[in-house]
Amino acid sequence: MTYDEALRLFGLDEDATEADIKLAYKEMAQILHPDKYADNKRLSERANEQFKLVNEARDILLGKKGAARGGAGKGAGRSRGGGQGYSYGESDRASSLKARLAGIAAARTQLTAQLDTERDRRRVGIYLTVGGIIGVIVGFKIRMLEAVGAPALIWGVIQLFSTQANIKMLQEHLDTLEKQRKKCEKALGKL
Repeated sequence: MTYDEALRLFGLDEDATEADIKLAYKEMAQILHPDKYADNKRLSERANEQFKLVNEARDILLGKKGAARGGAGKGAGRSRGGGQGYSYGESDRASSLKARLAGIAAARTQLTAQLDTERDRRRVGIYLTVGGIIGVIVGFKIRMLEAVGAPALIWGVIQLFSTQANIKMLQEHLDTLEKQRKKCEKALGKL
């Protein structure tokens, strides 16, 4: 991966600071970290591959930034004509925005799949809760049903609460991605 590719992956300009790089890395890590997809092996593997690229890009950007600060300053060794620093051209900016949009689309696909999985788990929690309630009510007459109904009810309620929290978090991430997508598309439209 080249320096410019790493910038495009993070959606950053040539003049990005170390803080900008770290913030972009943190955002990408929140979206693509493989641990978020531990329940889905296929998504976890895909996220792991994407996360390797994110880590490589971070290492390249932070390594080059450190070297640039030790040398002639920002843009050292990257000047074009007249001794000026590298100018981030319109086509480079468009490429960067398109790469960012592609990353957002990939993250959105993964988060949507994760959201579907959590909704399925919530549905199972509802079934367990309803079945558990029925088992406890009928269990007054048939003791064996009460012994099965009570744990099903408890497990169903636990699953409902845990999946609801995950669904809320995933929906917030999807909303954030949607805002970023709109911002990128707006910036792309201005070019």
